[in-house]
Amino acid sequence: MASRFSSREINDFCLYLSREYGLSFPAARYSFVENRVLPVMTDFGCIALSDIVDKAKKDLQLRIELLNSLTTNETWFFRHPEHFKILRQHILPALLDGLKQTGDNRLHIWSAGCSIGAELYSILFTILDTLPDPQAFNIQLTGSDISSDAIGRARSATYNDHELRLLNEKMLAKYFKKSNHNSWQVLPEFQKHCTFELLNLLKSWPARTYNIIFCRNTMIYFDEGNKNKVATRFFRALEPGGFYVTSANEMLQTLEHPEFTQIYVENEIVYRKTIQSNELKLVKFKTPTDLLRALNLLKNNGFYFQLEKIPQEHSLAPRRAIYLRKKESSKVEELFELNSIKVTSSRLVVK
Repeated sequence: MASRFSSREINDFCLYLSREYGLSFPAARYSFVENRVLPVMTDFGCIALSDIVDKAKKDLQLRIELLNSLTTNETWFFRHPEHFKILRQHILPALLDGLKQTGDNRLHIWSAGCSIGAELYSILFTILDTLPDPQAFNIQLTGSDISSDAIGRARSATYNDHELRLLNEKMLAKYFKKSNHNSWQVLPEFQKHCTFELLNLLKSWPARTYNIIFCRNTMIYFDEGNKNKVATRFFRALEPGGFYVTSANEMLQTLEHPEFTQIYVENEIVYRKTIQSNELKLVKFKTPTDLLRALNLLKNNGFYFQLEKIPQEHSLAPRRAIYLRKKESSKVEELFELNSIKVTSSRLVVK
């Protein structure tokens, strides 16, 4: 089917979407943009794409309809379950260790690009099921999205059977009440922990800080420049030692974001904001095989570690080294020796 618009016209329109909203659509998705925007043009009496750009400057409702049409909000509870396992088994224990040392009881989480709120409530339920005494913590979760339709759904806290398909009957009974024959609503005592707001990630943000930021399947719409810009702002919004979780197709180039440390857990990557007074030991290995065996040993024995990219010393040397906690490093290095894992050097660093 031939396009209604010239290549110049659709290209200029997509540049506008990128510049104004951070939505990046390559040429391969121009037909998607055209199909989504045509009904908006009809509703608002626009003849050309340039009419939308002109009218959007003055018409809030047009902007809302345009964004709702271009952002897809297909999601469900506990989407990509590995991230919630990481939250339960790795992120929360690390955060609780830090909170015990400071005496702080605040646990603040942001789901950026929360869509209809399924992700935010999945995070909440994971936290409540993991903490030994949830009542002892000030738990606040914020969900934001650029789509007003999505935020409306999130605020209703009502979900259908398809969106809840990964939840078992015990969890449904604990956190939901039946709304009608095929939908459920989150109980008020759990809704009180969550707030939802409209937010364009490329515009100004409220001055808040968080222990955890989830932003998954949102920056796939962003070009590399905007993705790096937003990731840097996420870092600033994180408390020291806070965690950033994103999807596999939105990985960061950590050389461009030295404020984040990559952590490999459960075959996934999450990011942690550096704690300045955290003494670690950097361990380098003789061969990539030694590095791989060390990683497996650390994972199997539950030791904390961070994988760090390093300059390759020669063509057969590993491109990565491992950070260990200072207090665990002696025991870990003893394990390396017992398993004939060859270490070339280790040194203390403050990160």
